[in-house]
Amino acid sequence: MTDDFLTESRARSLRRLLFVVLVFAVVLVLAAVPLILGGDYVRYGVLVLGLGVCLGGLGWWSRAAVAAGAPNARRLVLVTAVLTLLFSVPLIGLFYVGLLTAITGIGLLFVTLSQERQAP
Repeated sequence: MTDDFLTESRARSLRRLLFVVLVFAVVLVLAAVPLILGGDYVRYGVLVLGLGVCLGGLGWWSRAAVAAGAPNARRLVLVTAVLTLLFSVPLIGLFYVGLLTAITGIGLLFVTLSQERQAP
């Protein structure tokens, strides 16, 4: 099943989407710093920092699995996609990051679960 899952075009799309997840993780970590240091939103800042670190770790791990063609790549990408969607809920208040994170999670789910079409 893994050989059918990780075709060249799908692996390229997944690597791009997982790179976007990593960029969002960096944005979250950078956004958490002023929230924590500002003093008014310390709890929310710590939450954003934790979500950014978790998202970054999962994105890095999934991207490495896809790049290596590991047998657990599909499972890791699915977990990353679902957690990206779940993590977007508390991030809705942080500009448009929550909405964009949710769209990225839906994109990951779509690319992972859709069937590869064969060219005629």
